[in-house]
Amino acid sequence: MLYELRHYDIRSERGLDQVTGRFGDHILPIWDRLGVRQVGFWSVIIGTPSPRLTYMLAWDDLAQRQELWDAFEADDEWQKARRETRAAWGGDQTHTISTTILKPTDFSRQPTYDNQPARLAGGIFELRTHCFDDGGRQAQTLEAFRSQIAPAYEKHGMYAMGHWTTYLGTSPRLTSMLVFENLAHRERAWASFYTAPEWPARQEMLYADGQPLMTRIDSCAMKGTDFSGWR
Repeated sequence: MLYELRHYDIRSERGLDQVTGRFGDHILPIWDRLGVRQVGFWSVIIGTPSPRLTYMLAWDDLAQRQELWDAFEADDEWQKARRETRAAWGGDQTHTISTTILKPTDFSRQPTYDNQPARLAGGIFELRTHCFDDGGRQAQTLEAFRSQIAPAYEKHGMYAMGHWTTYLGTSPRLTSMLVFENLAHRERAWASFYTAPEWPARQEMLYADGQPLMTRIDSCAMKGTDFSGWR
């Protein structure tokens, strides 16, 4: 199983509503017909300078992805919807689209459209991207996550939707998606995580020769759309 994470950076809040509406009204019905599987759609509420729509798709392999993307781009219904919406909007409202293909780690859940725990419906999704200078430091971080960090997330009330490494795209990275009931729950969980007696020892695993294994961590908080699988 592979996952595709796509970010649409939008020119305005109005544009975000328009692009999101096109997915719900036009694109998803076509995807359902073609067999494209969405995991979730989210809009960023904290952490990016411009409005952003993020979504995740699930693929059996790269061959299936290529086949279905080609079928979608050639679909008459999609081409008509794209022409009509762009004309109504006065042009394309998206100024940047980025795509990364992700592979689940051996300690990751494998989310699908319909396996979100009911207690987390309507919750807050935190997307965390851990960046590295080289694959060796990523491997050390993965071991720290496998043995200590990921279990600690669950212990302190965070639900990890998944942990993935980059399969195709900017590399090397470790991407995690954490789910919280609300923003207050997120604040409590992180406070508990960082004030735990075990945190200094866990933190030490994320350093080598006095330097952090990661060059940076990018984080944003998101809410699911009305038509999202995980929302």
